[in-house]
Amino acid sequence: MRRSRAEAMDEVTKRREYAAAGIAHYWVINRDAALTAGLNRLGSDGEYEEYAKMPLAWLLQTAPGDHLG
Repeated sequence: MRRSRAEAMDEVTKRREYAAAGIAHYWVINRDAALTAGLNRLGSDGEYEEYAKMPLAWLLQTAPGDHLG
């Protein structure tokens, strides 16, 4: 499956820029059938890891602070 330009921007460029800026957490909304959200955190190695994936509808019913652990 070929990625769109926007998806490539989210998965590569923004990821690098956010890491360089020291942004500890960011979420990516996937355009899949369930509209899942991937929650990412910056590791000690300077790389992001996805630590949770959940339906966007459920995530929007919670407080952002609930997911920063």
